[in-house]
Amino acid sequence: MARALLLTNSMGASAEVLPALGLLSHQVRVAPAEASALIDTPDYEVLFVDARRDLPGSKSLMRIMASTGISSPIILITTEGGLSAITAEWGATDVILDTAGPAEIDARIRIAMGRKSAEFTEAESEIRSGEVVDRKSTRLNSSHT
Repeated sequence: MARALLLTNSMGASAEVLPALGLLSHQVRVAPAEASALIDTPDYEVLFVDARRDLPGSKSLMRIMASTGISSPIILITTEGGLSAITAEWGATDVILDTAGPAEIDARIRIAMGRKSAEFTEAESEIRSGEVVDRKSTRLNSSHT
């Protein structure tokens, strides 16, 4: 079970933004889609951003969050029409349609959290001393003949 924070300007509950999320056992808190909402929020493991109705505002929010150094995975929620506007420069970990089912949402949460965990583990395996960097690889080396 993940602790999630949903940033939205929708007046309804999280079930209005991503209905299938309410069917899962994740703890979901809702906050306004503003960078200031991240200041006094409780711990969360994954962040959802509602980009269904205000793509320019959501893109600006994503840029602000990127500049603050948020380390949690960010999953954008959008409509099918909004997919064409979202690019890598938004800085999202993943994108999901507001019509996604519970299995897809749960899988995307697990994958996003797993990616962040893998990044953290790889960063821990790097040792720096001035200009010298020693990277311990956890991948198997294959020999080519």
